Amino acid sequence: MSSGNPFDNENLNDGGNKSPPIEELYSPSESLANNNNNNNNNNNNNNNNNNNNNNNNNNNNNNNNNNNNNNNNNNNNNNNGNNSNNNNNNNYSSVTNNNNNGEEKKKSKKKVRIQEEERLTESYDNEEEEEPTPYIEEDEEEEEMEDGIILQPIVRDHSTYRPKNLHNSSDEIREGDSFGAKVSKTFGKTNKKIKQKIGESNKKIETRVKHSNKAIEEGWKTIAQTTMKPVDNIREQHHRRAEQHEVAERAVWFKDKLQIQKYECLDYVTIYNKAHRNELYKNFSKLASDHEVLRWIVSLFMGIFIGTIAYISHTCVSNITKYKFKFVEAVLELDIFLAFLTYFLINALLATCSSLLAVYYEPTAAGSGIPEVKGYLNGTKIPHTLKMKTLWTKLLSMILAVSSGLQVGSEGPMIHIGAIVGNGFSQAQSKEFGFKIPFLRSFRNDKDKRDFVTSGAGAGVAAAFSAPLGGALFSLEEVSSFWSTTLTWRAFFSCMVATYTMNVLQSNSGSLTGLIIFNTGIGDKDSYNWFEIIPFLLIGVLGGLGGALFTWINVKVSEFRREKINKIKSLRVLEVFLIIGISTCLQFFLPMFFSCRNAEPYINRIDSDKNPLNSSDIEKQFDEFKRFNCKEGWYNPMATVIFASYEEAITNLLKINTEPVDNTDRLGLWVMLLFFIFYLVFAAYTAGSGISSGTFVPMIVIGASYGRFVGLVVSYVLGSKVKIDPGIYAVMGAAAFMSGVSRLTISLTVILIEITDRLKYLLPLMLTVMTAKWVADALIHPLFDLLMQMKYIPYLEPHPSKEMKLMMCKHIMAKKPVYFLEKDTLGNILRVLKETRHNGFPVVNNDEEKLVKGFILRTQLLMILERISDVYIPNSEATYSHIEYTTKLTWKLPSINDFNFDPADYSQEVDLTDVMNLTVLTVNVEFAVSEAFQLFRTMGLRHMPVVNENNKLKGIITKKDLLEKTCEQRYRELNHMKLGVDQLIHVGDE
Repeated sequence: MSSGNPFDNENLNDGGNKSPPIEELYSPSESLANNNNNNNNNNNNNNNNNNNNNNNNNNNNNNNNNNNNNNNNNNNNNNNGNNSNNNNNNNYSSVTNNNNNGEEKKKSKKKVRIQEEERLTESYDNEEEEEPTPYIEEDEEEEEMEDGIILQPIVRDHSTYRPKNLHNSSDEIREGDSFGAKVSKTFGKTNKKIKQKIGESNKKIETRVKHSNKAIEEGWKTIAQTTMKPVDNIREQHHRRAEQHEVAERAVWFKDKLQIQKYECLDYVTIYNKAHRNELYKNFSKLASDHEVLRWIVSLFMGIFIGTIAYISHTCVSNITKYKFKFVEAVLELDIFLAFLTYFLINALLATCSSLLAVYYEPTAAGSGIPEVKGYLNGTKIPHTLKMKTLWTKLLSMILAVSSGLQVGSEGPMIHIGAIVGNGFSQAQSKEFGFKIPFLRSFRNDKDKRDFVTSGAGAGVAAAFSAPLGGALFSLEEVSSFWSTTLTWRAFFSCMVATYTMNVLQSNSGSLTGLIIFNTGIGDKDSYNWFEIIPFLLIGVLGGLGGALFTWINVKVSEFRREKINKIKSLRVLEVFLIIGISTCLQFFLPMFFSCRNAEPYINRIDSDKNPLNSSDIEKQFDEFKRFNCKEGWYNPMATVIFASYEEAITNLLKINTEPVDNTDRLGLWVMLLFFIFYLVFAAYTAGSGISSGTFVPMIVIGASYGRFVGLVVSYVLGSKVKIDPGIYAVMGAAAFMSGVSRLTISLTVILIEITDRLKYLLPLMLTVMTAKWVADALIHPLFDLLMQMKYIPYLEPHPSKEMKLMMCKHIMAKKPVYFLEKDTLGNILRVLKETRHNGFPVVNNDEEKLVKGFILRTQLLMILERISDVYIPNSEATYSHIEYTTKLTWKLPSINDFNFDPADYSQEVDLTDVMNLTVLTVNVEFAVSEAFQLFRTMGLRHMPVVNENNKLKGIITKKDLLEKTCEQRYRELNHMKLGVDQLIHVGDE
């Protein structure tokens, strides 16, 4: 009976199979030998028992006996020299390993074992029957050594290996077993076989699942690598482009900073020093009045003068345009090409003369002047902006440009002219004409000058639009950065006077209409339908989109001019000539593609009282149409708006329906569309060229054209069911487009209400204007703000940016500021003024503590040096007079290079305690930048020293440090550090 041991001799002799010889298991190179001259004796025995005798040099004999089963034991004795005997067994292989006192023997033995396992595994896999892997008793990771004996793995031959029998002797059915026992044993054996098969099947399933999972993982990994690789490449390219964009933006900003440095800021803060206080004490009785009566008198004369200038400009433009078109129309009846040549030459001559004045005589007069006025009222000193020479140049250039037929207006220059008038009347002096009026010298400071310039700008708008309340609100909303209640009344008073003066002079002329927009007749119109709010909102959306497009085109053109054209004056004049040439060709030849229409259906022959009109009134209505190439009583619809002055174009665009006359089809659908495209492109390109021009009239014309187009579409869709007046839609379009470009809201709504003379259109106007503003705000910045950036004018926005809310003053301040001591030397003052261009310096107690005691301006130091150069009187009022300082500040101060002091006097001390501003405003290093921005914006600061908790001077902040772009670039630098809130707080600490 089988014992169940797979290594019993009875099981090994199955089939007469013999074990492979030892040479097949081990190659000669893999045999091991002792290092002490060992003798190897190999004895072969054909039977299954082998005896190995090992003799020591010390005459020690070790006898190895074979077990009854064919197992061979090899004993290795190392003692000054050992003898190893290797015996081969026909059934099994005996491996004799010799210990060699080193790592080489262990590595060689492991290598032999691995090779034998691989060989046996390969041969075993080739068997027809699937058999278990040979059992190997080994430890793969480490070899154990105990008492000098190396534990070796047992390698069993696969040819004689049989798995352990599943059944034992108790499972065998014997003859004496009962039926129940036989059934039990049979079920037991069957159960064991089933369990075995289930286990084998589970193992196969687990193996296949593992292989499947591995294949799925590898597949997903391949798919992920394949799909993520382009995504990673795109992300990397985007990151690289973003970095390149930031580097380019930073480089551009550094160039812009150099351009910004050429502008100085204004000192709106009153200098309260000891000298000024002494002067206040002497004139204490006059402090209560504060010259309020003089302020109102100056405001009165400002309004009269601005109204007169507005009347003169409008008279010149109207008459030049009127006689130009009369002459061209007379030639047109003779020959069409001769008429075109005449029209071209007249327009080119007027535009070229306008450009020559603005480019060569006074370059500051070019453009509308609104960005410069906004920048000045924000606290930036812009050279030549408020000079009388600029006024006359701007006035003449504007008259010629508007008369030439360019797509420009006169309201922008009127704002600039009003600001110049306000500055001139308040200062009562002129360097060009060399006169001073002494009784107004109390207004010769930046703060009072700012208020009068604000009032003058509003009066210019009021005179241009005949809207006094709208002019005052325009100053408040658009150009002014500092406002007060007293200024509100004075500004409104100036606007009223300017409007009244303009209307009085205009009524006496008889033949002249309003300056820009006049009564459109909307006030006589019935109320709108409530469902029309929807198309009005659509007009608002289109106004925002169109305003953003207009702004984008103008900004791109301005960038092109700055890089390619503005550097050469002759190119600026040539550009204007090309613009007027192309514009004139289109104005003359586009009407030829439209057929003539009968004007009779659009002539109103009775008045509101049903009485017939006289012939002169009827003739005026016919004059609103342009015959061009049509016969008497007919008109060309395109020529009526494009071959006409801007006043005539606006009149036809805003024409509403009346009871006897339906003006819906007065101008066709295609006429409105083509005229809108033409005026949009040319107005956006012409604005900012080398002429004095404005953009408000082009905004009104563009908005009215697309608004009337929407009105025509709505009327055609609804048909005769609902009465739709395209003239109302034109007014809404004009308001929407102006809001989309300038972002005006309150002032624009009020101006249009004053024009229409009825409040019933207040709601649709407000909705249209606000919709246009919101849409444009989401797309681009306002036009005038972008123009200020392109002209490098430092401008503080109305609200701080989000980057300012995250930073502190120590992040943006200029560290190690230049300072003076309370009693400093003359030599040090001269050295600092020559080596630096700073306009303000903190005054500290000493060089060690650096406690801030006051602040002194560069102009104050120049005033002191001027008095010292004449006669040095220390600690005396004769050295510095605040009234004389303010007078010289607006006139002329010496330069530092004008002084020639003796070096021997450099060691003399100059006491600055009587001159420095004692009310200097300081902030802590951890003060929020957003709050510092509010202080600069509301108080008109120019400098702000930064101190620590002990009032020690640590840095200084100027207005240019708080510009939105500056803070944005600084925040990016901090953001690249990838700091947390705690680390960000400590950036800039010592």
